[in-house]
Amino acid sequence: MERIEHMKSIAAWKYLIGVFAVFWVVLAIMMIVADFPFYIITLSLSITLVLSAAIVALAWAYQNNV
Repeated sequence: MERIEHMKSIAAWKYLIGVFAVFWVVLAIMMIVADFPFYIITLSLSITLVLSAAIVALAWAYQNNV
């Protein structure tokens, strides 16, 4: 019973980290397979990473009432 009380639902921002990580890896694989130039792959993945981090930060701030 005590163990159940300590188990909390996982915060939404933690789910978002997983979703964005999977999306980032799939996007990278698709772009490499499609033989895009390296600078396009780097630019695309960098922009995706920054936007994903911003969304996760906003979700974290919302859930922690910051």
